[in-house]
Amino acid sequence: MLKLLAPLLTSVASGEFGSAIGRAKRRAVFLVLIGIVSAIGLIFLLLAAYIALAERFGNLHAALILAGGAFAIALLAYIVMKISEMIVRKRERQRSKIDTSALLTIAALAAAPTVLKSRGLLMLAVPIVAFTGLSLLTKKNKSSSNDSV
Repeated sequence: MLKLLAPLLTSVASGEFGSAIGRAKRRAVFLVLIGIVSAIGLIFLLLAAYIALAERFGNLHAALILAGGAFAIALLAYIVMKISEMIVRKRERQRSKIDTSALLTIAALAAAPTVLKSRGLLMLAVPIVAFTGLSLLTKKNKSSSNDSV
């Protein structure tokens, strides 16, 4: 049955893949066009601002005002970028802790039948599990007290 469906499934998948590539290409062309036209519009907007400022304050002051505004916007963008990077790093650290605990739990559950079958391994495993649980408990208490400060 699967042999009969395989050509049909591959043709559907390749057709969907081809149409997705076509959509991505069209979207890229339009995005490039939008970017170029937006850049031209921004240049003329800056030129109009320069002319208006030059009539009011003079050429030198107009150029300095526009340069200062550009640097202020760049500085603001840099600060926003750094704050967002800190937030992402914090989320990744939290996710990493959760993934590590889940991995350790899965490994312990996978090893449990083997440990429970052997009396010698069971005698070794009890203190190790107790020590690990105690160390995880103290780490959680320390991190929660540090978070509240």
